[in-house]
Amino acid sequence: MLDMFVFWLSVPALGLLCAVIALRCFGKKAVSLRKREFPLEKPVNLSGERFTPMMGMGAICWGGVVLCAFFAVSALYCSTVQENVTWRRLYDVWEQWDARSYRQLAEFGYRNYTDGEHLMLVFFPLYPWLVHLLAKLIPNYELCGHLLSGICYLGSCYMLARMTTEEFGRKTGMLSLALFSAYPFSFFFAAYFTESLFLFLSLLTFYCIRRHRYLGVGVFGALSALTRMQGVLLAAVALVEWGASEHPIEKLRARDVRALRRGFGQLVCIALVGLGTLTYLGLNYVVEGNPFQFLTYQRDVWYQGFQILPKCLETIWAYLTAKVTMEIGWTTWIPEFALFFICIAAAVYGVRRLPPSWMAYFLLALMLNYSLKWPLSCGRYMASAFPLPVILAVACRKRPALAHLMILICTILQGGFFYAFLSGNSLY
Repeated sequence: MLDMFVFWLSVPALGLLCAVIALRCFGKKAVSLRKREFPLEKPVNLSGERFTPMMGMGAICWGGVVLCAFFAVSALYCSTVQENVTWRRLYDVWEQWDARSYRQLAEFGYRNYTDGEHLMLVFFPLYPWLVHLLAKLIPNYELCGHLLSGICYLGSCYMLARMTTEEFGRKTGMLSLALFSAYPFSFFFAAYFTESLFLFLSLLTFYCIRRHRYLGVGVFGALSALTRMQGVLLAAVALVEWGASEHPIEKLRARDVRALRRGFGQLVCIALVGLGTLTYLGLNYVVEGNPFQFLTYQRDVWYQGFQILPKCLETIWAYLTAKVTMEIGWTTWIPEFALFFICIAAAVYGVRRLPPSWMAYFLLALMLNYSLKWPLSCGRYMASAFPLPVILAVACRKRPALAHLMILICTILQGGFFYAFLSGNSLY
């Protein structure tokens, strides 16, 4: 019963964090309860710095080194474990689980049948469409998938370093990049998965959000929503930033017609994010005649859907306790269970220190990813929650020993999970 109480306690905890973000959006600096004042902001005395071209090249080179390390380890795995290093063997050890589905979609499209049905409709289309286009230039679908993922990963390293440097300074920016690369499941960014593309587009969208370039928010946000279901959340984050910066209630009271017209135009641009989701629904309609056919396949074939967050935690806990001695317990259920509470602790630390839009995106990603009926991939999905390494970097900025220890532990865990992934174990 104690574990159930803890799980359900997460609901008011997350609600309180969301309330703090909402109050900060409306300009509240503190709240008073029973004649006591509780500050909603805790300045971290960090100021942004100019992001130079040399910093950008350094971030891209760092990403390149990380990618080379991943592929070097996979080649070493083939030579030592499978005693055979060929291009075909390298492709095979990387083509695990959903990667096979994305390659088939890129090569054959959504009209390819599985047992008489279009089961691949559960996968969003932008990643396989881009791989298909790239294959027109390089006629090798396996290579094109890894090439697309690698390019997007380099772009993600550049954008993450740029955003964090301009917001929090060079030291925090570089530390965020190191923690991001050391995340235990970051090897998925090099694989035939949507993680790199989704993260890159999300960072571009978020950069436009922070710079109040709302047309860019609509364009890149729509592409994000066409890549992964979570992409539509960027519209909510844009609304948080818009509300915090534009103060629409004050302008309504002042009847500032010009400002209200400008605000309406900005809202229209934010609404463009929904075009990505509408395109995906249109794809379902064209292929199956039902815009929501993917929900049927998710439920009946992939056993996927949504449930409230405490129930998801109960599901993870039930599988953890039942399979703790099995391989899937160590590669999936234990990491996912621990990660949730690490994220909650990070959110508590960051909710008063980071800008509201950063924390809004992080909490929305956490709540959505941990509200699935079959939560097999929470660790992989949370790799795209880029505020997490930033929060950790802010927390460790004056504690270099703690930062080094954190990077070391994460790198060791990453090595173990990467080995499990290459071996074809249950790591989704």
